[in-house]
Amino acid sequence: MALAIAFTEVFLAFAVLVLVSLYIRNKKDPRYPPGPRALPFVGNLLQLGSRPQQVLTKWAKEYGPIYSIKMGTDDTIVVNDHKLLKELFAENTASGRSQNPIFIAFSGGNYGVVNTEGAHWEVQRRFTLRKLRDFGFAKSSMEGLILDEANSMIHHLEKHMDAPIQGRRLFNGVVVNALWNIVSRERNEWDAKPQPPIMEKMEELVQALNYANTSGLVFAPSLRHVAPSFFGWTRWVNSVHNVMQITNEAVKKHADKLDPDCPEDLIDHYLIEMKNAKDPDSSFYKEAGEKNLKALIVDLFAAGSETTSHTCSWIVLYLSYHQQVQSRMQDELDSVVGTNRLPSLSDRPNLPYTEAVIMEVLRISNILPNGVMHRMLEDVVFHGFFFPKGVTVISNLYKILRDPEIWGDADNFRPERFLSQDGKKVIKHEAFVAFSVGKRQCLGESLAKDTLFLIMACIFQKFKVLADPEHPIPDFEPPPGFLHETKPFKFLVRPRDL
Repeated sequence: MALAIAFTEVFLAFAVLVLVSLYIRNKKDPRYPPGPRALPFVGNLLQLGSRPQQVLTKWAKEYGPIYSIKMGTDDTIVVNDHKLLKELFAENTASGRSQNPIFIAFSGGNYGVVNTEGAHWEVQRRFTLRKLRDFGFAKSSMEGLILDEANSMIHHLEKHMDAPIQGRRLFNGVVVNALWNIVSRERNEWDAKPQPPIMEKMEELVQALNYANTSGLVFAPSLRHVAPSFFGWTRWVNSVHNVMQITNEAVKKHADKLDPDCPEDLIDHYLIEMKNAKDPDSSFYKEAGEKNLKALIVDLFAAGSETTSHTCSWIVLYLSYHQQVQSRMQDELDSVVGTNRLPSLSDRPNLPYTEAVIMEVLRISNILPNGVMHRMLEDVVFHGFFFPKGVTVISNLYKILRDPEIWGDADNFRPERFLSQDGKKVIKHEAFVAFSVGKRQCLGESLAKDTLFLIMACIFQKFKVLADPEHPIPDFEPPPGFLHETKPFKFLVRPRDL
């Protein structure tokens, strides 16, 4: 009996210690942002549901432009105002990356440019930007490469004239080809059957990420320990592994034939940088350099190809329905470019309506509704709120780009909102944050804008795009997912009656 009483006392004492430690651990600075009540272990996961961006936007109305949630057991702060976001993300202290296991698995650890932080990230980002510019980032050589892919899409559409064409994921091939050419100087027949491995595996990767998002795994990664297959962890890890295999093969092939005096692509330049690295602490040194190179390749494809190709599909979907917008854009193209040559980047300043159409699609389609998560590297007091070191920060781009207080008729497709009153100039609205803001603004923004402009201008110069007669009113609501892509839709192309 005495032993049982003693055991009970020890157990109760232990329980009290656990409860006290949990209380101390969860006790927040009084300046920590308020937010909705969270459940143990799962946090606010159940409330977020399959469309978290809409729930986060609803909470912004209740708790204000800065509030907190729990992603599983992780403390998270949500910023819902573009001015606050620009101010916060301009600081180095907010330039960290969330240590979410989903994204760590994506880059194989603290490698590449998307999921890294600190000096390591700065060096890798600076190198990548410099080399992309060397290849003709927004210059003539890059322009020719993109126009080659635009031509391949034109030929594809000509083969399917007046027949329903599936628009969802249609542009993945041309965009992946453009990026793969920059990286490895290789080109695939993107419409071949079966699909080239790089395109097939990238598509599987994005589908796995979307499933992980809708299952709640992205917001509560601890679920991977509960039921890895059910919540999509196994599928995600396998898809990352498959993409990494392709990058491994590409790197090995380049290493075997490398000519340091005549680098041809991004992989060659990176391998040369690795050969020149003598400091063991350098992120280009030996094994670290190899891991960074492989992660960088995956970063470029996952972050660049999917967002750009989805936007192309959204443009086709919106213009197939908004015929007046399409006609006005084509009138502008006819006036400036004519029909005897393809559009070029030098035409862009004289095509403000075409540019405004692309910007409006980027705004309303909202490809990456919650951006890429940041992490605070230091304790910071920001506009009276306490942001502790290590806390995850979500940028609610969905709310900003769809806010009626900013845009007025935010749910209407109206490119004119990005034009001056006389329609002759593009207006850069400060709340246009489709590529995020601050020190970690999208690395490939310029390339994405160039690609969108050239491919879309070429297609609409050549064709009239019509909605599928069987579904004349498209569904503009994206399916649940980490990325906003279109639902499956079909469209027709016909020669323009000039």
